[in-house]
Amino acid sequence: MTSPPDHTPTEKAQDGRYRLILLLLVMASVMAFGSLMTIVTIALGRMAEDLDSTRATMTWAITGLMLAMAVATPLAGKVGDVRGHRRVFLIGLAGCAVTTLACALAWDAASLIGFRALFGLSGAMVVPNALSLMMHAYGPARRATAVGWFQFAMTGAPTIGLVAGGPLIDIIGWRNLFVVFAVITAVAFVASVRILRPTPVRSVVAIDYAGGLILALGVLAALLAITRITTNLRDIGPGAALVDWLFWLLAVVAAVALIGFVRIERSAPAPMLQLDYFARRNFTLPMVSSAMVQFAYMGGFVVAPALLTDQYEWSLGATALLLAPRPATFSATSPLGGYLPGRVGQKPPIVFGGLAMVVAMAAFTWASLLSSGLGIALILVGLVLSGASAGIGQPSVLAMVVDNVDPEDMGIANGMSQQVMFIGIVTGIQSMNVLAGDNASPSRFAVTFGTGLAVAAVGLVLALAIGSQDQSTGRSAPASDDHEPVDRVWGPEAEAAVGPDRR
Repeated sequence: MTSPPDHTPTEKAQDGRYRLILLLLVMASVMAFGSLMTIVTIALGRMAEDLDSTRATMTWAITGLMLAMAVATPLAGKVGDVRGHRRVFLIGLAGCAVTTLACALAWDAASLIGFRALFGLSGAMVVPNALSLMMHAYGPARRATAVGWFQFAMTGAPTIGLVAGGPLIDIIGWRNLFVVFAVITAVAFVASVRILRPTPVRSVVAIDYAGGLILALGVLAALLAITRITTNLRDIGPGAALVDWLFWLLAVVAAVALIGFVRIERSAPAPMLQLDYFARRNFTLPMVSSAMVQFAYMGGFVVAPALLTDQYEWSLGATALLLAPRPATFSATSPLGGYLPGRVGQKPPIVFGGLAMVVAMAAFTWASLLSSGLGIALILVGLVLSGASAGIGQPSVLAMVVDNVDPEDMGIANGMSQQVMFIGIVTGIQSMNVLAGDNASPSRFAVTFGTGLAVAAVGLVLALAIGSQDQSTGRSAPASDDHEPVDRVWGPEAEAAVGPDRR
């Protein structure tokens, strides 16, 4: 892909010192998101007890956040494309600080779940726009490298938070941890206001809010239908679950909304997302494959603490430390995941990610049937492989998706890939948590992780179906059933569509 023309924001974005500062800012900005996701997962039982609730109910503190991010991320990425990634990032970061503090003040389960959902809406503005800021800083030729370092920030911070935060739950309580992370996020906001540089914006393009909102409605209804049916299957059995009127209402709303989204996008003068992107194999397959892998990744991670505390009888602090290798491996391998596409192409790392997740789920399944030292060793193998799966595979997924859209659609492409990923995450968390239940037996744990293995295997098959690539650049090469490559030359037409973001 030809680099954009020389202009002040692009030239400044290539500065190595600024890239390092940007990386540190992003790490501080996403620390509350990543760290608290892990800590809340571990402390669900403790939080349920403190708020007079149940573990199954408190799972919504995770699921609700993911739902909010899933429905809002594409629109937030599109707004960043048009209004400026810096502006939207800062608004979201301020929201993260406020809602994190609100979580510390929650008075019952419903208020905590609500504040976590609002935190998810703020995070939806932060993540795709932070990723776009990183991609602009590194330039088109090094997008996978940018994603690798972005993932390092996203997962390195949670590792620090997990190691320090897990044992602190027993000392200062989960409420005070929320306060600590609220302060960290506020400091990151102040620093970002002073340091972050703007990126080009499409100042003359309208935002298709109607398309974005109806897409959000459709995705939300679909995910709520999934959570409804999985919960009913656990609580009332298959027969009653299939005649539940609310499930069918949500399913109908989802179908109607998604059909409406397609119709709006086909007629909109400035659509939120060009639908022909989905006909491009190397745009769609990486996202769907990643969603399948993330189903197993997050679903398994939510169930793993219960396996350790219930079956292996480990304490919360010990469980937190044992789980640390997953985000640590994710973080450590993310720079490698950003480096490999320039050497071997984008497809091999994605295939490795699917294969590693399949083996990880197999290790967890075997460990579910044990309660000895061998079981702990298998759990560690599963944690390390699942971390490596995401660390090595995800940079190529995100870079490939962006490579297969027009340059000015970077934000929406990042947002859409995040949305599809969150759909996989929410479905995995809900499905595998429901399969395990509150008092899972060894065989039930095995069935739960076996389900994750099967879904990850589908993701691996889809990764193998991705089209061929130019290994010297990591970009998609033409294939007989694909559209022409979407590499665009930045010329007068592109320059007319963008302008310096001074917001």
